Amino acid sequence: MSIAALFAPLDLGHGLVLPNRVLLAPCTRNRASADLGPSAGAAAYYAARADAGLLVTEAVLVTAQAQGYLDTPGLFLDAHVPAWRRVCDAVHARGGRIFAQLWHTGRLAHSHWARAQPVAPSAVLDPILRRQAGGVELYNEMPRALATEEVPQVVELFRAAARRAREAGFDGVEVHGANGYLVEQFLRAHTNRRTDAWGGSVEGRLRFALEVVRACVGVWGPGRVGLRLSPAAYFGEMRWTPGDNEVYVELLRRVRDLALAYVHTGVVEDRVYEELGCTSTQFLRRHWGGVLVANGAYVPARAQQAVASGACDLVSFGRSFIANPDLVERLRQGQPLVEYRPEMTKALQ
Repeated sequence: MSIAALFAPLDLGHGLVLPNRVLLAPCTRNRASADLGPSAGAAAYYAARADAGLLVTEAVLVTAQAQGYLDTPGLFLDAHVPAWRRVCDAVHARGGRIFAQLWHTGRLAHSHWARAQPVAPSAVLDPILRRQAGGVELYNEMPRALATEEVPQVVELFRAAARRAREAGFDGVEVHGANGYLVEQFLRAHTNRRTDAWGGSVEGRLRFALEVVRACVGVWGPGRVGLRLSPAAYFGEMRWTPGDNEVYVELLRRVRDLALAYVHTGVVEDRVYEELGCTSTQFLRRHWGGVLVANGAYVPARAQQAVASGACDLVSFGRSFIANPDLVERLRQGQPLVEYRPEMTKALQ
């Protein structure tokens, strides 16, 4: 199998050239220090994978009140900056490039960690049992609907985290707008039942996502902000509603002028979804002419074909990169990959 397409450089412009089309997907590691900074082993973990065209970190909290999972790190304190700088320095020492994925869980936060009631666009509860590490079993909690005047304050949390990411030495940031978290909760009719300027119409429902992206671009400038989206509703008890697709199409149209680095598919498996009539990546490609990152259980042969055909420009790997820190070199040499096993995640530092 030829993997030539995966090793063609890609110039994202604005001083950022990727040496290959292989990305490290954001993979939640459940590793954080006591103050929710990155763990001591994070620098070694990311540096070991620095041969990727680009590394995207595990999701990074923009506020402690958004914590919904065990030991997830943040960028909401100035004290987090030196710890993330060590990660960035380790990656850069190996010639790599790294973006921080900025994250607010919204209604998927939990008071067990956040010590506060979750917030969301609307008070919509899907009471699903979430099995957590450490033997703790928790159900989703009823979120509190953000007041109109609070929504801009949440946008500012993303802006502040983007500034701290820049201070820490990251090469850019990715806005986590996928997987049922707060940005997607504003986009979906199921979770956004507001009647103010942050909901209701297509314009209202996409407003929060657009304001967050604009805030991050305002900090970073062109070519240094990515956006992850899940056009198929599948994660975090999210539900698809007729009209949702229109919101995504309009959002993609509106961000064209913001000179994003890329749009990134957020999906467990990039298969055909009935509500889209195609895969998530195909949907995004139809409506986004910029750099597109495919994700979702891609194997090398499929990734090569997708890039070579123009279906996407880059492919991000998660489980394969956990099992194979040297994934890029294995692909380059045509060597077999070590198969991922769940215990590999447990062994991470």
